[in-house]
Amino acid sequence: MTSLIPVLTLLLTLGDTPVHLAVHDGGEGLALLVLHDDENTAADAGRRFVEAHGGRLVELRAQGERRVAFGLGGSALSVDPNRIFTEAGVRRTLGDDSTNAGAVAVSRLFGDALVAVYRPEALAVTLHNNTPDDYSALSYAEGGPYERDAEAVHLAPGADPDDFFFVTGRALFERLVEAGFNVVLQDNEAVTDDGSLSVWAARQGLPYVNVEAEHGHLDEQLRMLEALAAVLAEE
Repeated sequence: MTSLIPVLTLLLTLGDTPVHLAVHDGGEGLALLVLHDDENTAADAGRRFVEAHGGRLVELRAQGERRVAFGLGGSALSVDPNRIFTEAGVRRTLGDDSTNAGAVAVSRLFGDALVAVYRPEALAVTLHNNTPDDYSALSYAEGGPYERDAEAVHLAPGADPDDFFFVTGRALFERLVEAGFNVVLQDNEAVTDDGSLSVWAARQGLPYVNVEAEHGHLDEQLRMLEALAAVLAEE
C-alpha cells in the first residue's frame, strides 16, 4: 500500500556516523516515536495509525538493529537509543566505554537532537516490541526483575502479558485499566535511571505512554493505539 502521508527524511549524526530519521506527518493527532530499528511491527503500526487517523510518527532508521553502532575518533561504539536521555543512562548503555568522555557527550547530544525532532508537547507516545518469555507486563509484577520500577500493575484477564501499556500517570493508568488492557504504572520516584524516555519524561513533568506489543502482534498494537486515542479524546 502506497502511503499518502508526507515523509521527510532527516539526517542526524552520532559521533562520526550518520543516522536517519523518517518523519511521517499526518497533521494534528498523536505524536508517536519508534526508537528501535529492529521493532518492525511497532513501525508498521505507527505508520498505519497515522495514515488512518492523522498525527505524526518519528521513526529511527539506523542499521536495522536495536543498538546504534557509531564511530568516534577511530573507536567503534554503540548505544541503545532508548537509554541516552539521561547522563546515567548513557553511561550504562556505553558499558566499558562509559569512561570515554567524548562518547558520553555525543550520545547525550544525539538524545537531545532526537527529542528536538520528535517535539512531544502534551504527551509522549512510544511504540515498542518484545519477544515471548523475555519482557512483558509480568516483568513489573511481584517477583519480576523490574518490580521496584512499578507503582502499580494491572493484568487484564485473558490478555497476553506481552501486550501492555506502560504509563507515567495514575489517571491514564486507571482509564486504560477500565478499557480492559494490561497496564503498568511507572514509579516516578523509585524508578531506575536507565536513561529511557519514560524516565526523562517523568523528570520533565511530561505525561508518557509506551504502547508495547509482541513482535508480529500488529492488529493488537493498532487496537491499543486506537484505544489510547479514544481514551484521550474523552478527557
